[in-house]
Amino acid sequence: MKTEPRRTDRKIKTPREMELLLERMPVGRLAVVTEDGPYVVAVNYVFFENCIYFHSGLSGRKMEALQADPRVCFLVDEVGPLVLLERSCGISQVYKSVVCFGKAGVVEGSLEKRAILERMVQKYVPSTYPVPPIGDENIENTAIVRIAIESMSGKENPLSPVHTVIR
Repeated sequence: MKTEPRRTDRKIKTPREMELLLERMPVGRLAVVTEDGPYVVAVNYVFFENCIYFHSGLSGRKMEALQADPRVCFLVDEVGPLVLLERSCGISQVYKSVVCFGKAGVVEGSLEKRAILERMVQKYVPSTYPVPPIGDENIENTAIVRIAIESMSGKENPLSPVHTVIR
């Protein structure tokens, strides 16, 4: 499967730059295959040890699709301002994005599920906010999905001196 961007001049050069974007962004878009065709859904997630983890209900369209076909695509993007420039069509978008391909599987062990949920709390909740412990019932009623990344590529159009920000 070809995962490299067509515009090699916009390719994010190092895996670490892509990992930093995966660590930083709050929402990713998960694409799965269903009987009716592609389905994309936004999810909160954590990137940890070269895997993407997200939580879900135990059933539903997303979980049914993952059980039928574990192949997924996952996208994060950071959108910057619209800019003017003096070439091409004269307008562009500042951005950075990473697309990952891999296989998804449900995490089975309650200790691992708890550890991932605690990582999610650490990512999303300010450390000064008192968070109650995650109850066993929450662990039992929550699916944690691990995406083992098989390939990823990144692309960016950074802000530069040739750009004029318009919004």
